[in-house]
Parts: sequence; structure tokens; C-alpha cells
Amino acid sequence: MDVCVGCRLKRMFFIFLMMFILLIPLMYQNIEAGENDLNLIDIPKTYTSYRGDMHFDFTMYDGGGVVGSAILSISDFAFLGIYFDIGNIIGSQALEWDQPGVIARFLISDGVGTIPRIAIGYSYFMKGGVSKINGVLVNGLYTVASQQYFLFGNQQTVFYGLRYPIIPLDYSRPENTSLFIGTDIILSPQFSIKGEIENFYLNQKRWNEVYYNFAFSVNIVDMISLSLEFKYSPQIDRFIRLLSIGYITQF
Repeated sequence: MDVCVGCRLKRMFFIFLMMFILLIPLMYQNIEAGENDLNLIDIPKTYTSYRGDMHFDFTMYDGGGVVGSAILSISDFAFLGIYFDIGNIIGSQALEWDQPGVIARFLISDGVGTIPRIAIGYSYFMKGGVSKINGVLVNGLYTVASQQYFLFGNQQTVFYGLRYPIIPLDYSRPENTSLFIGTDIILSPQFSIKGEIENFYLNQKRWNEVYYNFAFSVNIVDMISLSLEFKYSPQIDRFIRLLSIGYITQF
């Protein structure tokens, strides 16, 4: 009998929690979902935030790992930050500490006129254990551009560009340069969906390494976002689930 009562209490708590998560965003109408994100899922945006903004992001990925970052916008056109990656932080297996890395982005074109909005930067490429090379998150240089379009009554943006790996050093070769494209579709001030294609190589023999990613992003409360992300690649032939939490504040 006590077990049944406990089960009912757990179900009630779960229902209450879901209602709480879904209803609270309705009280906050000033920020569009995904508006302040620096990345889509994995691929970078051209957005560099505003001077003094601080971004904190944490993603839980397959195998109980966590990748987190802290970023400070030093101007309206640039930001600097660091990231860390710890594998097996959840579970009974030994922790896997990856070397912390640098994140940076500089806006070189604001999109006024015929030239699109363009940014260059340095960051890790893909989150998740299956994306690592010899246990290390691949990171390096990237160039990203963006174009705006209208859909569902809102101004949306498509992002596209290329990446060149620097770390691991033995992976830093021209043939490992990859392309990406993605978009963030705002459906309401509280909800957006994201889709992207990354890790695309011009070599047709490597097309099975492409990742097709999509996500649902929700503004839980002001300046706090929650994203449920899914990644798929023919190379692994299964879906990977990730949970990301973002927080923005002023320095």
C-alpha cells in the first residue's frame, strides 16, 4: 500500500514539475527564445552579445559527461571565454578529465549592406563522447556567416560556415576541414526549434560522418534557457540525447 502511495506521489510531483516548467515562461515576454544563444546546438552563430554580458552554459551528454563554458563579452563585437569537459561525471566509471580550452569570437562584418554578417572564432566543435578524437574534444578555428529570412511571422536566421581543427594536433590537417549549416526558428517568445547539419566533408567517402542535429529550446525564466537536443549520424546509427542549460547575466 505504501509503495502505491509513493508511486502516486512521484507521479503527482512529476506532473506538477512539468506544469511548472511549461507555465512559468508565460510570465516572461521580453526575450525571444534562442535570441541570446551564442551557438545553435554545436555550430556557432554570428552573435557576439553586448559588452559586459556573461554567458554560462552546461550540457550533459551521453555517457554521463558534462561540458561547460563561461564567456564574457568584452565589447559588442567580441567575447572571450573558457570551457571544460569531464567525461563519466555521472555513473561509476572513472572520471575522464579533458584539458580546458579557450573560446573566442570576433565580429568582422555587421551585415549592413551587401556583405552578410560574418564572424571568426575559436572553440570546441561538437559536444558528446562520440565526437571526441582519442578522448579529446576537437577544437579549432571557424568562420561563420548569417542571413535573415521571415517565417511564421518572425525574423529567422540561417548560419553557415566552415571549421579547421587545431586540437588534437595529429588531427589538424586540411582534409579534416568541415562545413556546417543551421537555423534557429522562433515560434514564440518562449519556444524555438533548432536544426543543423555539421561535420560535412567534401570527400564523398566521409559523408557518413555527417551529423544531423535538432533541438527544442525553452525560456524557463528570464535569462535562463533549457534545450533538449538530439544528434544523429549514419556513422553511429543511433540518436544521442543531450540536455543544455544556459544562463545570462551582466558583469
